Amino acid sequence: MARSGTTFAIHLLSQSKNVRTEVEPHALWRRGNFKFLNDEDYEVHPKITASIRASFLDKLEKDQVLIEKSPINSLRPKLVHAVFPEAKIVYLERDPVRCIYSNYQRSETKDSFKLSIILKKYLWYTGSEDLPGAISKRKIWQQIQVKDYLDFFVYSWKMFRLRKKNKLPFGPKIKDFDKIVTEHDLLGYHVMVYRKSQYYKARYKELFKQNMATFSMEKLMTEKNELSRLFEFCEFNFDDVFLKRISASLDDKRKEKALKAGPLDSEIQDLLKKHSQ
Repeated sequence: MARSGTTFAIHLLSQSKNVRTEVEPHALWRRGNFKFLNDEDYEVHPKITASIRASFLDKLEKDQVLIEKSPINSLRPKLVHAVFPEAKIVYLERDPVRCIYSNYQRSETKDSFKLSIILKKYLWYTGSEDLPGAISKRKIWQQIQVKDYLDFFVYSWKMFRLRKKNKLPFGPKIKDFDKIVTEHDLLGYHVMVYRKSQYYKARYKELFKQNMATFSMEKLMTEKNELSRLFEFCEFNFDDVFLKRISASLDDKRKEKALKAGPLDSEIQDLLKKHSQ
């Protein structure tokens, strides 16, 4: 789920030796599926999944471990399983009110398909000084196949049009997202996305079984035991000195901001109850 701590988690895991991180290669995951604007619809064809897998593995050096994070895949368990059936799934959760409000804020500033963010993320640099491990290594032209060019440009054009009409929310796009935004406004939309993500979380568990584990963003920020559980699950070597070094590197302002209450908390809680029916 977007804004649930995925960048923070991949930063933590990137501190391990002999790993390669892939940060939000959204276009790569869309190979063969640019005809769909939402993230719930996609074709799981052997040629598509083989192409995605080969592209990821082609960048790996000998004995490296791939760590990849794409929040949009919270809605696509079947595709992820078809590409990497042997993967370990680190599922990040955050207080739902904080998570929904954070996505809502990004929608309010129209960050989805914002040109400045696209240029920063896919052409030059992404990440931040306090999360140096969260840097994209794959440019946009390295993600798209020639046969997808036309569909990609049509897809991008449609998305920019929806953004101009204020119908393009931030984060994963559920079916009929533009209509849902019109009918339920942005806050209601993000509550519905959160509920959908919980449905797909159960599908991930069915597919990956013991190779999926859920972690709390808040606990990873504040509790040593949650950090050690994360590295144990991923089968990465660590010791107390390593964990203390990571904990000491965490930015206190980022922690405070992530846990801070927001002005719409009560309204979000009411919507969560409403959409749990």
